[in-house]
Amino acid sequence: MPRRNLKSVEPESRTPRRRPQRNMLAVVAFFLAACLLVALSFAASPVGEAKKTPSAPAPLAPGAYFGLKLPGETPELFAPGIISIPGRNVDRVAFSPDATECYFTVFDADGSNTRILFTRYQNGAWTPQAPVTFTGGRTQGAGRFSNDGNRFYFWVDNSTGAPAWPWTSARIMVRRASREAAWGKPESVPEPFGGTETVEGTMYFSSIRDGGLGRIDIYRTVSKPGQPLQVENLGAPVNTKDDDAGPGISPDGHTLVFYSAPWRAGVKGGAKLFICFDNGHGGWTTPVNLGEGFNSPGDEYGGTFSLDGRALFFTRSEKGKHNDIYWVSTSALERFRKLSH
Repeated sequence: MPRRNLKSVEPESRTPRRRPQRNMLAVVAFFLAACLLVALSFAASPVGEAKKTPSAPAPLAPGAYFGLKLPGETPELFAPGIISIPGRNVDRVAFSPDATECYFTVFDADGSNTRILFTRYQNGAWTPQAPVTFTGGRTQGAGRFSNDGNRFYFWVDNSTGAPAWPWTSARIMVRRASREAAWGKPESVPEPFGGTETVEGTMYFSSIRDGGLGRIDIYRTVSKPGQPLQVENLGAPVNTKDDDAGPGISPDGHTLVFYSAPWRAGVKGGAKLFICFDNGHGGWTTPVNLGEGFNSPGDEYGGTFSLDGRALFFTRSEKGKHNDIYWVSTSALERFRKLSH
């Protein structure tokens, strides 16, 4: 709008003018109506909305999470008798966005014969668990769904001999047009694709590469207009000289769960889960050990947020026992926020 030329405005006459009484009543009525409109506009503005409570998550789809009651604020064994079965080693679980498809990794007691099984809710029931057919028979591990549910990332073993450190693996992806369509042919994908991802598309992954702070560090993608996708090391205090890996990022990108081993402060007896939060300045708060209930004398790793943001899954490996999956409500993580500075 062009600026008003104040010099061109003629001053009002200083001689008062008499107006009929009805005009004054009309002015008062107009003023009151204007005040009412302003009040209504304020109530509907973002400022007015700021006082509203956050909207609840979308209702669960029929059959979601095997029809189980969602977990509380204490970690509990996930799906006993369905996924967690005595004598079966389970490592990582991945649900589709609506939680009606489940892919998970199982392996033998000696760590061999790693494979991905899947099941889905269909015609009112979950299908029998069966091995996936898109891996070409190679040793594989489950990964994650994309945010739209039409891509699935996993890894396959590329080593030619006995497993050795560092493990040689390749990230693989399959695509489909919709839930009803079949998965396509496997495609190789480089880092960072295949890592955990926020709803806005920022990916988090762990990697062994030059320039890191430790043997394994956590990285994330950085997207800049007109430039190729870049990655950056999260740096301290998230990464240390020790192994910091297996990042799980919340869908909103504000909460990070990962494991650290073997000598980080607070780590005793194996890999342990840590949590930190977005500090609002592009960095992260000091990681806090999730402690008792989450961590045991064994190893905990593989922290993964469900795509609907309701639950955190993780793997527990206790010496002399089998691997199991645990889950907990994400509301349980909020109490650690005040401990992480």
